[in-house]
Amino acid sequence: MSGLLLKLRAGERVLVAGALLESVGRPSRLRVMTPDTPILRLRDAIDPTEATTPVSRLAHLVQMVVAGILPESDAREECHTAISALASAFVDPGDRILVERISADLFAGRYYPALRRLVDLRQREAAILALAKAS
Repeated sequence: MSGLLLKLRAGERVLVAGALLESVGRPSRLRVMTPDTPILRLRDAIDPTEATTPVSRLAHLVQMVVAGILPESDAREECHTAISALASAFVDPGDRILVERISADLFAGRYYPALRRLVDLRQREAAILALAKAS
C-alpha cells in the first residue's frame, strides 16, 4: 500500500489540505493516499511573528504554500526573489549547495522538499547570526 504515512503523537495536530486534524488519546497513524496533498505538522510550523530573518521569512512563505493557505502562483515571485538574495548572502560552499538545492526545488514547484531543506538552512543562519552577535 502506498501513500504518505503520518505517525502522530497523542495530541499532535496536523493541517491536511486546509483541515486541522488532531490525534486524540494516543499515538496514531494516518495514511494520506492522494498524491501532493498539502500537509503541515503544526509542531514544525513557523509563526508569522517568528519569521524575522531572511531564511525564516522564506520558510514561512513556503509553509503557507505547503499548507494550501497561499496559492503557489501568488508565492512564486516572492520565493524566487528571496532565494536569489540568499544565494548572494551565503558564501560557505556547503551553504551555497543547500541554497542551490532549495532554489531547484522552488523552481520545480517542489515546495515540501524545499521546506525540509529550509530547516537546515535556518539552523545554519542561526549559527551565523549568533557568531555575528558574539563578535
